[in-house]
Amino acid sequence: MPGTYLVHVLKPQKSLEFPEHRHRYDASLSSVTGRSAEILYTCETVVHGFSTHLTDSKASALADLPGVLVVLPEVRYKLHTARTPEFLGLDQNEGLMPSAGSNAGLSDVVVGMLDTNIWPERKSFGDTGLGPVLSS
Repeated sequence: MPGTYLVHVLKPQKSLEFPEHRHRYDASLSSVTGRSAEILYTCETVVHGFSTHLTDSKASALADLPGVLVVLPEVRYKLHTARTPEFLGLDQNEGLMPSAGSNAGLSDVVVGMLDTNIWPERKSFGDTGLGPVLSS
């Protein structure tokens, strides 16, 4: 049964044969599927690659192609909140850092980012008409 896969590739170089990255991605897909497969999304800023629907065997064949770093099945995560400061218990008056000049408690801090590919400026994420933030 087909699933959605994320295909990470080495940064492709433009050429006369493939003037756009998407053309190279399409050729790679065609070589394992025997036809042109639908590219759902392309990435060209931080990482290079694309997403597409594939069977497990086609995903495995694609992973063996030169220039393909990894082919990963899509994993969907459920977001716990859209109001991070409150969720993390950050005091809006004190801010994220302890008192000025203090390094107390910061030696073991790990900063991470989960890129959901969501733009908070989109109208669909506006909170117009929503009630107040729920208290814990």
